[in-house]
Amino acid sequence: MVGVCGMGGIGKTTIMKHIYNQLLEETKSKPLFEKIIWVTVSQDFNITRFQQDIADAMNIEDLPKPEQKRAAVLRNELRQIRHVLILDDVWEGFVLEKVGIPIPIFSNGSRLVLTSRSNVVCRFIGCSEIVEVPPLSNEESMNLFLAHTGRGILKVPSLEEILGDIVGECDGLPLAIAVIAGSMKGIYDVVEWRNALTELGDHVTSVKGTDKEIYGRLKFSFDRLEDSNIQNCFLYCSLYPEDYRIPRVELIEYWIDEGFLERGNRQQLHDRGHTILNRLVNNCLLEKAGDDVKMHDVMRDMTLYIKHPYFMVKAGTGLKELPGKQEWKDVERVSFMMNMVSEIPPSLSPNCENLSTLLLQNNESLERISESFFQHMHSLSILDLSYTSIEQLPNSVSTLETLNALVLRGCKELRYVPSLEKLKALRKLDLRGTGIEKVPKGLEMLANLTYLNLCTESLKELPIAILPRLSCLQCSVLYVKLPSVKMNGLEAARLRKLEVFEGRFNELIDFNAYIKSIQGRELTSYLLVMASPKAKFDARPLVEGLNNAFFFNFELLGDCDVRNVFKIVAGHQGVKTVSLTWGEKKLEVVCEMERDPATFVESLKKRGYGVQLVDVQEQEPPFLPRKRVVILSGCPIGKEDPVELPSDVRCLRIFECPDIRSLSDMPFFQQTNKLGFCSIHHCRGIEYVLDLSSTSQPCNSFQNLELLWLENLDNLHMLVKVAEEASVVSTSSSLPMPGIFSHLESFVIKGCPNMKQLFPCKLAHDLQNLKKLVVCHCVQMEEIISSEEEEERHKGKGINTRTRFSLPQLQELVLAYLPELKSICSSNRAVICDSLWDIEVRECMKLKRMPLYLPHFRDTHQSVPSEDICISPREWWESVEWDYPKAKEVLRPWLY
Repeated sequence: MVGVCGMGGIGKTTIMKHIYNQLLEETKSKPLFEKIIWVTVSQDFNITRFQQDIADAMNIEDLPKPEQKRAAVLRNELRQIRHVLILDDVWEGFVLEKVGIPIPIFSNGSRLVLTSRSNVVCRFIGCSEIVEVPPLSNEESMNLFLAHTGRGILKVPSLEEILGDIVGECDGLPLAIAVIAGSMKGIYDVVEWRNALTELGDHVTSVKGTDKEIYGRLKFSFDRLEDSNIQNCFLYCSLYPEDYRIPRVELIEYWIDEGFLERGNRQQLHDRGHTILNRLVNNCLLEKAGDDVKMHDVMRDMTLYIKHPYFMVKAGTGLKELPGKQEWKDVERVSFMMNMVSEIPPSLSPNCENLSTLLLQNNESLERISESFFQHMHSLSILDLSYTSIEQLPNSVSTLETLNALVLRGCKELRYVPSLEKLKALRKLDLRGTGIEKVPKGLEMLANLTYLNLCTESLKELPIAILPRLSCLQCSVLYVKLPSVKMNGLEAARLRKLEVFEGRFNELIDFNAYIKSIQGRELTSYLLVMASPKAKFDARPLVEGLNNAFFFNFELLGDCDVRNVFKIVAGHQGVKTVSLTWGEKKLEVVCEMERDPATFVESLKKRGYGVQLVDVQEQEPPFLPRKRVVILSGCPIGKEDPVELPSDVRCLRIFECPDIRSLSDMPFFQQTNKLGFCSIHHCRGIEYVLDLSSTSQPCNSFQNLELLWLENLDNLHMLVKVAEEASVVSTSSSLPMPGIFSHLESFVIKGCPNMKQLFPCKLAHDLQNLKKLVVCHCVQMEEIISSEEEEERHKGKGINTRTRFSLPQLQELVLAYLPELKSICSSNRAVICDSLWDIEVRECMKLKRMPLYLPHFRDTHQSVPSEDICISPREWWESVEWDYPKAKEVLRPWLY
């Protein structure tokens, strides 16, 4: 056992992360250890959570509930494998065997390493070797400092001595060096550097004690932010749990609610928020974590030290009861987010007149809040109870007249919200995913409201004349699936300050009225649905698209261990948040990903978990990048009764509109070139995607199209129709077909029974950016790339030379349930696919030849990604012939 110790910020975790990653890499080629395990312990040590973290890292399912039995399971599993276990950030001693960690001995070859600020803790746990991480030398300190400021400052006369003194004040502490250097980046005035040296010296000498001296050095950079709003933005990050990845946009939303970003339109506020976050990251006060940010635990400690006793933070600590009223006396901001609090009893009525922020979100077991709890919170500005199980909001909330933001998102059991009439200061009301059936009383009195989210399946009506009274709205999410919630187009049109809007219209006259009202004043983001009352449609995002963000639930079946599933889902790439509903064994997930959420189910089932995917939705703004989406379903959209569309729409989805023969029938298509994503579903009248037979002009409508999705179009038999005299066999340079799909990246066609040839040869040449091609359940499909025009061109010329055709970006190819498919391309062509790694061929028994040349076939020693080639049935694989002679031999390792 080895203990790595040293003061906070000295680099213990950084060193061990480097070793951990190196071990993982080496294990791939030379497996010295069967398992490399990393567990972050943190200051708030909880044995149950700690045991579960180890179990999750080892893929151990269904740990028993009693602590001793859990420990026995872990000990048994760890003893059976040769492993390295790294315990990071250990604050207190504990007995290894008691928590389930066997003491490593020389004979089994396993290793245990822990990091701690205390060598006493290392000795208590039983480390035979303790490695003290020393401060950096003067030379190392200077090099690290210059790495953050840039070496250009060395060119400034008279700065060398001051620079050396400032680096010396950092005392060899890497975190302090990085943070202080970050705050001085871009400064070349000697006077400013001299002043900085004085201030830094004052910060260090004003406090005593190792930790406090570190805080003093770090606080120097905090103070240099100067702007109090930016300082408050930074301090706010400490309200999240330790080591938590904080979503940028969620954090910015809090800053907006708090007023740190002052006023402006919503886009300006978000731009300002991202600018501040970038500054905090560049100054090393925050760390970048993918698309999110993190606060180093020492920086968080420093922040809570600065704000003591005004911040009370017990976030993510396993808290089951709130602190007693005596602890609330001087607090201004309180965070109990992500805990296990089940009730706030009548006995807790804290006297906290200065409390402005109360964060209780993600206490999934919280069911009841007493009426007396809010009685003495007369300064409360932000109240977040999202993702709790409360059934009603106490009536005392109606008296919180200073409240700026009331966030109840995801409170599915919530049925009652008291009158909001007195909450005149309220600027944000988020009721998304609640169980309310009618809007709260007094909503129409909230004249200062800028953000309103009423997206919930239970809402039965939206009273007439409410919207025009909310004239300050910037973000309004009113989209609900139930057609009984009717949207008046003229009322919506009166909201002139809207930047983000989601809504459903049942009548074409209302939809067109609203579209006309927003022409010329571009919304930042919108989801506009025109659907007749009985129309069916799918508002989920396309599998690939502008906004690959999903909001969905898992219902766990049988005796699934909720925590295990939670960890597995949270580990998937792109997952933003995962919430648990304990009583009902449900997981609520928000993520951004390229694949369908069903891939989660497949992954979990392989691990033996029984889960069911339910309630898949698209996540709403402002937790998404900007989007411009229109959905049309069950409405007339042809030339006779045209539908109006925004000129800047990026994503168009059409469902069950039987009167349209092609998209060219829509006047809109003659006026736009911004469309990036298009899908057409269950439209029986569609014969062509585009009809260019009556025009000689180039088609610009699809020039920026990235995704095309065609599904269950019974009469579709051609993608693009051109004039007879300029048919697809023509070689005329005036033919309007070339360039139509030049930006296309994903093409999906499913259930189109009259399609025989997918791409004319001339059109296929434009697919140089195509990354994904999926063709499924097209029962008459014979060819992917038509050979007719090519054979016509070579007829009588005796040309039989093998030519090569390239799809350089193609990464994924799926051909499934195509009983008549005979060829991918003509017999004298080969298709070069230099990026293709994923291939799936199912039930295409008449396909006898594979003309694909894959990166696997290159005569090099370069390794290729370990992707799968899915084939069904296996007999087809044995009978099919590849143009490349050794294809089957080369591809066999990836075959399943």
